[in-house]
Amino acid sequence: MGCAPGLKPARTDFKRGLWGWHHSKMVEASRVERLWLAMAVAQVWTVSVGCQAEEVQRQEPRGELLPAQHIARRRRKRPAGQPPTRRLSCVVRGRLGLVAALFNAEILPCGRLLTEAWPETTTSPRKLPSASALRQRERKREQKRRARARARAAA
Repeated sequence: MGCAPGLKPARTDFKRGLWGWHHSKMVEASRVERLWLAMAVAQVWTVSVGCQAEEVQRQEPRGELLPAQHIARRRRKRPAGQPPTRRLSCVVRGRLGLVAALFNAEILPCGRLLTEAWPETTTSPRKLPSASALRQRERKREQKRRARARARAAA
């Protein structure tokens, strides 16, 4: 999986202050230009490292080794050929990879920008249930469990 669709989240990460641009107090245009150039290079570097890390993760076998009757295969909500949704943008994944390499005193990865075809089908993002809805669902499950236990005890 390349990073063509991942570039959009990367831009929003950039806008949200990933590189700390909002903390700079520069007023001289030549300094701002140099800072923006450095941030652009850092952005491309982290996206390329994130793309490469995502490709490595994609090549690992995931559910193919599971038996056909396994619960993980039965609960699949997306088409079989569609990759899972991205949990991290390529820029955040790349930045985490670079920080991990620095922390482990490893050689910094260069990264590689990979292309991917546009998806044939898309799934709309699901809104996560609120905490109160989760509590309510758990309460109903507990009530059902207790009712079944009472029915078994009465039988």
